[in-house]
Amino acid sequence: MNIELSTFDKNFLKTLPGNEEVLLSDNGTYYTILCDKISAGVVGCVPSKLLDEGFVQIVLTPEFRNKGVLEIAEDMLAQKHNLKKLMATIKEDNIASVLSHKKACFAMIDDKEMKRLKDVGLLKDNEVRLEKKYFKFEAPHPNG
Repeated sequence: MNIELSTFDKNFLKTLPGNEEVLLSDNGTYYTILCDKISAGVVGCVPSKLLDEGFVQIVLTPEFRNKGVLEIAEDMLAQKHNLKKLMATIKEDNIASVLSHKKACFAMIDDKEMKRLKDVGLLKDNEVRLEKKYFKFEAPHPNG
């Protein structure tokens, strides 16, 4: 399966089940996900206050769910924007999304931080936050 991040198609987004969960931000960057040239979903990133972190949003067509597309598209997004961390805010009752993100190597933030974010209003009571950290390894210089 060949996956690409293509020009964002807002009209395609409107056709996706669950599109109302994607909150388009003026400072976000969004892409249409193509799988073998077929529109499979939309992924986007809103930068956080730290330059190398971002909040990810993704919605896939039902036929492309549970096929590894989420992980590949989000990893491509992080690489394209040189991010060291992606964060996902998901409604607690969206078990499928929570499990898909965990399968894609996202981890739930610790309970203390979750409570703090809720206390200060950065997370709603019915939301959870997961994050995935990326590390960049550089090859050693050939001259030592």
